[in-house]
Amino acid sequence: MLPPIFQKASKIISVLEENQYEAYFVGGCVRDYMTGRPIHDVDIASSALPSEVQKIFPKVIPVGLEHGTVIVRYEQESFEVTTYRTEGEYSDHRRPDDVRFVRDIKEDLKRRDFTMNAIAMDTNGKILDPFGGKQAIESGLIQTVGHAADRFEEDALRIIRALRFCSQLGFSIEEDTKKAMQRCGAQIDYLAVERLTAELEKMVAGPFFNQAVDYLFALELYHYLPIFKEEPLLLKELEPVSSLAPVFALVELKSAALTAAACIQAYKCSNQLKRQALNLVEGYHLYQKNGIDAWFVYQLPKQQWEDFIYLVRQIDQATIDRQALHRIRNKLPILSKKELCVNGYDIIEWFPERPKGKWIKDVLDKIEYHVVISKLANEKSKIKEWIQWNLPAQG
Repeated sequence: MLPPIFQKASKIISVLEENQYEAYFVGGCVRDYMTGRPIHDVDIASSALPSEVQKIFPKVIPVGLEHGTVIVRYEQESFEVTTYRTEGEYSDHRRPDDVRFVRDIKEDLKRRDFTMNAIAMDTNGKILDPFGGKQAIESGLIQTVGHAADRFEEDALRIIRALRFCSQLGFSIEEDTKKAMQRCGAQIDYLAVERLTAELEKMVAGPFFNQAVDYLFALELYHYLPIFKEEPLLLKELEPVSSLAPVFALVELKSAALTAAACIQAYKCSNQLKRQALNLVEGYHLYQKNGIDAWFVYQLPKQQWEDFIYLVRQIDQATIDRQALHRIRNKLPILSKKELCVNGYDIIEWFPERPKGKWIKDVLDKIEYHVVISKLANEKSKIKEWIQWNLPAQG
């Protein structure tokens, strides 16, 4: 019996079949089922055109009609259904110039990147495998569908995806596929960097990342990775980690010339990831200066502790005591500046003769620090008295 995630989606396939259309599970969900990996979502391919799917199901969201993709809402759940298709030329080495809908599942599977991703499965678990994907999975091989150079010339992201699958699955790369990856490596420069970033993050998180790095060096593909092409040996120092934030923090802390901010800019990452990377860099400098103390624990967000532990392990080969972090955090008088019992308005009210200015923020920063390290009670009267004794000179 198929796992529950397939059983739910089987209802969509059954409805399509009742209306005289073909439909199969395809792509990564089939691959992950065959390799025993967790399946997070399923993709359905069908001979039904998008307009035909829309007629069959009452609730359909047309998310990618030009590529034949719609989302079917069925029994309070969403299922992605894509029409069988073939693709035209890839004149920009990034996306097909045109997409043609077809009625033959084998034509659809033929356009896919690797044989392990070109397998279809019906609702009974029967496999349709015209390109030997099952054998490739059993042999632990990443191999393109058809001529390898053609696949990589069409879309150079497939070169990076091969490395990502290597990192995730521990598979080897088939010899002809490997040669074509090296020969077509320069095509990576045509990619939108956002696509590269998404694959790099998955690659770094893979348990066999070091194996992917070996291929990066053997095939000289690191030349096409922003930042790392400047100091490629940094790649060899990385251990698997679930986010790029500690990776970019590590780059800054290990390199004399590169910064986390430069990494963020080069890979066009989000502002959130930028804050996380800079938090880790600042946290490491605090740790170097004073070790694990109240101010350090207060400054570094709890959700970044694991990334910081990774960072210290990578740089210093040292272990951070998680329980010590929890103990210190549990004793903190406040967990954020918002918890201070005073604000800028209080200071203005207490010192009306003073003109407003940056000194108010500076005083609040010092109050925050002294409260956190338990040198000052978080009480208005105590804080007012402290300010009177520590008021900065005017002018």
